[in-house]
Amino acid sequence: MGDFIDFFLKNPFLIIVLIGILTSMLGKKKQQQQNDPNTPPKKKWQEVMRELQGEMQQGNQQQRPAPAPVRKVEQQAAQAVEVIDETTNDANKRIAELRRIQQKYDQERLYQKAKADKITSAISDNSSPVYRKGPSFGKKQLIDGIIMSEVLGPPRAKRSLQRSRR
Repeated sequence: MGDFIDFFLKNPFLIIVLIGILTSMLGKKKQQQQNDPNTPPKKKWQEVMRELQGEMQQGNQQQRPAPAPVRKVEQQAAQAVEVIDETTNDANKRIAELRRIQQKYDQERLYQKAKADKITSAISDNSSPVYRKGPSFGKKQLIDGIIMSEVLGPPRAKRSLQRSRR
């Protein structure tokens, strides 16, 4: 018996496993006790919705007499045409409003651009050192400058490969 207790004390993992097994067994017994036969079984929400829809359809069939299908179809078609006309009218009104807003925006943008051009032309002063434009180089002039620096400078073979430390 002493060897048996020493074996369990030397293996704490085995003790943890035994405790887990015992608690799961006790949990199952409690769960079985909570499920009384008097309580109705739990249903999923999909099943409940199907039952409710079936009850509603049965109630609707009992309450309403059979309608004349031709008249209702004609009325529904006329109502659908009216709804479509209303929605297209609403959509056309909205499109017209959006176009009007776009035109206002374009006019305002052109006005602001003209105003900015007017201000820049008034500011530009050729004699002022602040607003004087610097030299501008194009892509071709930059490439020509690099080529000329290679041609006029010392040969690459005579230049050191490492940069000097300063």
